[in-house]
Amino acid sequence: MQELEHGRTILKRMGIIGVAAVALAVLFSDTLGMIYFSNQQTMVGYILNGFIFILFLFGMGRVFSILNGYRKEEDALSQFQRNKDLGPNHFLEGVDPTSIIAIRIELLNSMRVKRTAIQHQAIASTLMAEESTRTGTVRFLHNILILCGVLGTIVSLSIALLGAGDMLSDTSTTGGMGLVIHGMSTALSTTMSAILCYLVLAYFLSAIQNLQTRFLGRVEELTSTYLLPLYQVSEESISQQAVDMVSQAHQLLQTINEKISLLNFTDMQEGLQQERMHANQLHQAAVEQAQMQHEQMAAQAQQQHEESRQQLAELSSILKDGFRLPGA
Repeated sequence: MQELEHGRTILKRMGIIGVAAVALAVLFSDTLGMIYFSNQQTMVGYILNGFIFILFLFGMGRVFSILNGYRKEEDALSQFQRNKDLGPNHFLEGVDPTSIIAIRIELLNSMRVKRTAIQHQAIASTLMAEESTRTGTVRFLHNILILCGVLGTIVSLSIALLGAGDMLSDTSTTGGMGLVIHGMSTALSTTMSAILCYLVLAYFLSAIQNLQTRFLGRVEELTSTYLLPLYQVSEESISQQAVDMVSQAHQLLQTINEKISLLNFTDMQEGLQQERMHANQLHQAAVEQAQMQHEQMAAQAQQQHEESRQQLAELSSILKDGFRLPGA
């Protein structure tokens, strides 16, 4: 049995990358201090870099939440794989009732009780659409991070141009040169911050998408290979169940007849005769149940056929009226 550990593995990578980032920040603290804090004559650099890092931290927080959620989903799926050999009554023992696999089993069970045909493709598409919304916030932040870097560069270059204008208007002042240096420094820091945050978030977004694909693929594989044969209700399965019941009843009758032919005691014969009568009743009940199930399936098919005919007639009438065809 294959255990799912992809979510936990990516969480470990996130921790390792965080520790490495802190270590590099401490190791190159002098260089980072010169880039981010030296020659800052205005608050523009602090505001732009702060905004970029806030967006990045918010995105990483969302990434952690998604990965932790999929880690719990993988634990629930692994628990289900351990329970599936115990029978349908033990499928959800120790499984989170809000997990995807628990919801899938409850859905299939309810459709089986209602004798509704299970459309696996529609169920899988619905689940894929729901899960794709999880990463919407991360994708949005990932797309705008690089734009924030471009915005910071443009603002910083504008400040540098203002400083250059001051230098041209008054050659005796040093404030213009300071603004030029401040603008270029801010442009460098904002661009570097946005690119680094963009790359890190892109890596984890790709990891989440791979994890999502693997997990959903495993869920659909278990559904198609194991759950559908248990919960699918079709005419073939009903017919097969009816045939099995009739066959078992017939075998029981043969066994009782053999016992009666071998035993000559009166009391034993009376008991076996009662068993034979009971077996005959079971046989008759099985045959009647099979007939009723076939009649219900035939009535349902006839009703669906009539509904389809009515819908086709209405569609034909609408098309004739719309295109003004003869016989409208």
